[in-house]
Amino acid sequence: MSELQANISGIIKSSVIDGPGNRMVIFFQACNLNCMYCHNSHTIGLCNYCGICAEICPTQSLIVDKENKQITHNEATCTHCDTCLKICPEDSSPFYKKMSVENLISEILEVKDFISGITVSGGEVMLQAKFLKEFFTAIKVHSQLSNLSILVDSNGNVAQEKWNSIIDWVDGFMIDLKAYSPQIHKQITGFSNEKILNSIQYLNLKGKLKELRFVLVPDYNNSNKEIEQISNLMKNLSSDVKKILIKMRKHGIRGKYTSLSEPTTEEVLKAKNQIKEAGISLTVI
Repeated sequence: MSELQANISGIIKSSVIDGPGNRMVIFFQACNLNCMYCHNSHTIGLCNYCGICAEICPTQSLIVDKENKQITHNEATCTHCDTCLKICPEDSSPFYKKMSVENLISEILEVKDFISGITVSGGEVMLQAKFLKEFFTAIKVHSQLSNLSILVDSNGNVAQEKWNSIIDWVDGFMIDLKAYSPQIHKQITGFSNEKILNSIQYLNLKGKLKELRFVLVPDYNNSNKEIEQISNLMKNLSSDVKKILIKMRKHGIRGKYTSLSEPTTEEVLKAKNQIKEAGISLTVI
């Protein structure tokens, strides 16, 4: 195998909420959106080895070597208080690792008899599409792993050529849509959504879109007009695509966004009913 490596934020070896069946979930580091309510905000950026995390660590469990761009983590003294994650100006983590395809294949082999597939997530996993192609190919040609399904959990904010580079190896894509209006989407994520809307249509056309998820954010994307546009988009997708309405939760809200409120039961019910009235089978989380 090649020496190509990816930045891996973490691995969950058993999950029943990241696609059908029991799955291994691999989280990739770095994202090209900056959502105000991100649940994995420590996966947005890449470490610049500034050393702030080491200075602030209450147990002095981190040593940053700025010259060689390395971080040493003392797991024996670390209390996992997450102070380093909360303080990082880059929305990064001192714990992500560079891993090769061979490293990840070894991780999968340890649990292959207990899982039905692999889900890759992030951050934004498609930023490392070149690595994904090699990784997915290795899974599908492996005598002990070829039966595993491969799902990609993405924000969709990438160009079509990135989908084309891996689509033949992937069983399905799960895409988040933060808002239909480009202006509202930019308010929520810092970026417009043209690529995301194009990605949704393209993956649906290819029969590879498995889930479309919409996170309800009060005072941003819960107007009648916005919900109507989301409903029309969902209605024009294949009936095989699972449509999901998710209640925004405050778990990952940072800095100036802490005043955001979670949608009330009434707000969720209103959005749900409006979408279902458009004739859409909807799952609410």
